[in-house]
Amino acid sequence: MVDDDLLKRQAVLETVFEFSQSDLAANQSGELSAAQKERVADSHFENCRFAWVAFSVVFGLAFLGFCAEMLRTGALGIRSLSAYVGATAFFGLVLWGFVLSHRYRMKRTLREGKVFPVKGKIQLFSLRHEKLLHRYVGIDGHRFQIERYDHFQLLQQSGLAGQEAIVYVSTPRQSVQSVELKA
Repeated sequence: MVDDDLLKRQAVLETVFEFSQSDLAANQSGELSAAQKERVADSHFENCRFAWVAFSVVFGLAFLGFCAEMLRTGALGIRSLSAYVGATAFFGLVLWGFVLSHRYRMKRTLREGKVFPVKGKIQLFSLRHEKLLHRYVGIDGHRFQIERYDHFQLLQQSGLAGQEAIVYVSTPRQSVQSVELKA
């Protein structure tokens, strides 16, 4: 009966943190599995795509504002043109800096492919940050945000709080790769 409960809780962790037993075996040896490396790269490229779509939307809105200003004044003003170009270039450079920073961390994570174990008791808690409630899994002073509320509820309902576990965390990205429950 105890082993069955442990297996059910382990299955909940596999669902929430999206790992398999082969991923866990690779993490126990201190490495990322091939599937985990692919997930890290896919996540990075999805975030980059979102950033460039956001830039395109802002660029388009700024261009519409520039065109509206031209129509309103009836002339192509150097002031409005320089404001448009300056704001677009500034936003583009800031975005490019974030993308390059995240790409560097992703490439280091993939190149090094290392994970380190964090041992302790699982804690589930919520913190309010500027009117938003964030949910976390904590273990031995480390905390990892749970993005989806249904995943947080699943962790709570499965009785994982207080359970001894080893969380395998990737470096330098500092994200949960797998979790191993201790009996």
